[in-house]
Amino acid sequence: MDIFPLTLFPPGGLSASVITSVWVGVFVVAFFNLRFGWVLAGLVVPGYLVPLLLLKPWAVVAIVVEASVTYFLVWLFSESRLHHGRWSSLFGRDRFFALVLTSVMVRLLFDGLVFPFIGEWLNRTWQLDFDYVNDLHSFGLIIIALIANQFWKPGFLRGMKTLLVTVGVSYVIVRYGLMELTNFSLGNIQYVYEDLASSILASPKAYIVIIATAFVASRMNLYYGWEYNGILIPALLALQWYEPLKIVITFVEAFVILGLSSLVMQLPRFAHANIEGARKLLLFFNVGFAYKWLLSLVLATWWPDIKMSDAFAFGYLLSSLMAIKMHDKMIVGMLTRSTLQTSLVSVLIATVIGYALVWLPTPGSLFDTRSATSAAAPAIAEDGQLMPLLRREKVAIYQRRDPETVVRPALAELRAFESGLKLLRRYRDGRQAVHLAEAEYALQRAGYDLQVVQAHYLYLREKDRSQGRGVYLVDLQPDNALLLEVPAPAEERWALDAGAWLFTRFGAQALAIAGAYRDAGRGGISDVLRNQQTFFAVFQRVFSRGAVLQVRGYAGGSLPAGEAAAPEQPSSLWVKGTLPAGLDLGFLERSIGRMQIDWRQPPETNYLRELEHQGFAELFLSQTDQRRLMAQSLGEEEGFETEVNVQRIDGYLQQWLLEKKGRLARRGTDAYKPPSPE
Repeated sequence: MDIFPLTLFPPGGLSASVITSVWVGVFVVAFFNLRFGWVLAGLVVPGYLVPLLLLKPWAVVAIVVEASVTYFLVWLFSESRLHHGRWSSLFGRDRFFALVLTSVMVRLLFDGLVFPFIGEWLNRTWQLDFDYVNDLHSFGLIIIALIANQFWKPGFLRGMKTLLVTVGVSYVIVRYGLMELTNFSLGNIQYVYEDLASSILASPKAYIVIIATAFVASRMNLYYGWEYNGILIPALLALQWYEPLKIVITFVEAFVILGLSSLVMQLPRFAHANIEGARKLLLFFNVGFAYKWLLSLVLATWWPDIKMSDAFAFGYLLSSLMAIKMHDKMIVGMLTRSTLQTSLVSVLIATVIGYALVWLPTPGSLFDTRSATSAAAPAIAEDGQLMPLLRREKVAIYQRRDPETVVRPALAELRAFESGLKLLRRYRDGRQAVHLAEAEYALQRAGYDLQVVQAHYLYLREKDRSQGRGVYLVDLQPDNALLLEVPAPAEERWALDAGAWLFTRFGAQALAIAGAYRDAGRGGISDVLRNQQTFFAVFQRVFSRGAVLQVRGYAGGSLPAGEAAAPEQPSSLWVKGTLPAGLDLGFLERSIGRMQIDWRQPPETNYLRELEHQGFAELFLSQTDQRRLMAQSLGEEEGFETEVNVQRIDGYLQQWLLEKKGRLARRGTDAYKPPSPE
């Protein structure tokens, strides 16, 4: 009997967690340290990079490149002869702080400019379909600084060899050991910093907090001798002051690891053993891993609805490193107080810095006031009804599939679009005409015209209709804070009609419709579900108030000739956290009939889902229910007119017929089957 794969890890917890791969990586680093004397640094690096190497290998390349550039820049400042004695070399906490600060600047430069330029050049020159927007960028808030620090003591060449060997060995163990012989899987793996660390554009607040806390912690260590086992301990904890329960869980786990590890070290087998350095690290981290394993088992058995990662300490080694420092210095109370005090004071300072940056004038806001205030009032749309207008947009969406015409939006355009949306929101709340004029001016710089439909809808329409960056509506008289989204109107045939009708019936505050096929642009730049730098994502960040409903549709792709259609999937509603405010389930069920409600997350990648902690729902409609909602919207419209004329089939209809001619029975064959009476 085949006993593999072994169910070693509790499902839903360590069976699909980076913590498990980090556990393997710590063993590998400790082994090479104890056997060959390699530097005991970058403990989390191999285990963090292995899942990325399997899922996004180009992201690993980006991380290593940025870490190398960070190392050389700090080395030039600290160790080269450029300063000629004008300042001393960086050492200890100061050097690591310099690495963190430099890594942020390097990541901004490479993720924002260098890598997109290289990816676009490769696609244009070699006619590739490289998804550089989603694949060629770094991950992690501090992983770049950790790798650069790992290079420091052995030097760049030896440090690179150490990195490649430890990551390679960890990769072999995880890929051909754990994934083949146990129930460990990377299919639905979740990164602890998923929403913060995946993009430099999504983590400015986190970097402000980390840099401010690291600086304060280094000063407190210098002036008062406060111990943290590294300035990153309070820096990472400071990120969680917006969710204090996570800090409590982290310290509780550290206390548990400290207590259990102290008991283990008093056992006869270990009482007289030399447990220091890598051995102590392995002991404490194994105790912490065993604690997480038992906790996952308990939660899976008695509280299956609780997300297991929420019950774990923040970070991968954070609680273990805190427990080690508490044990070494016997300063449980002092380390707890100093860490909490430093992180709290620092997050307050970082908050003040963040608000100050928000209120500073941006280059886009320093335009000529006369240009904004003298702008003409928004034009009234030619058609007085919303639904016919959106149906014409639907026709335009189907025509946008030329990868040569679709280009990635510039950061200046995204900032102008965000500024215009915020001004529209202020106008809706205060009805001051100057805000509407300024909003129109900003949106024009982003490539959008502003129109009024049915007296209370603000309709955002692209000037350059070939780009397909989306259609957006803002209701000036909303009934609730619900945001409706249609992220794939081209692939999901009637999702736009259904979403637009639900938008009017729910009285939602805003509607966002993607403007092209998801694969329209090279490198996935038109895919709003996977691309982070889109007008669509900006619109959600501005108008979402913990209440987002995405309207999707089961596409029901074409079937080969002679193949029977599969049973239609029923409509389903997938809810993250809580139901969005303004979502009327009773009305929805009366409109489409019964539907399945699932309080989990769908397996499909959706970056927009990661922007919300709760109040995010995805409504997947069957084709029958999509047509039902479209019919209801048609039935409510008035003023139908019969139009009699001659139409040609040139263009898309003719192309569709030619593509489907394989379904027609050939002359002289017996392939034709007459319909049965049923």
